Amino acid sequence: MSGVSKFTADRNQRILLDLLTQPGNDVCADCKARTPRWASHNLGIFICMNCASIHRKIGTHVTKVKSVTMDSWSREQVEAR
Repeated sequence: MSGVSKFTADRNQRILLDLLTQPGNDVCADCKARTPRWASHNLGIFICMNCASIHRKIGTHVTKVKSVTMDSWSREQVEAR
C-alpha cells in the first residue's frame, strides 16, 4: 500500500470520491468524457482512462497519474493544488 495505512487510504479515497461530485469534476479535464476515474495529482485534474494512458506516456516529469479507486493516495497527493 505504499506506506499509507488502511485508515488513511480509505479516508483519502472518500475525499477523492467527494471531489468527483463537485461541478466540473464529473467530466475528463482533457476530452470531456463522463465519469473520470483517474487523476493527475500534480496537475490537480480528473481524467478518463484513455487520457490517463496518454498522460502516462508523457512521463512522470510532467504528469503523475493514479487511479482514484485502485491506487492508494497519500495526504499530500490528495491535497495537491
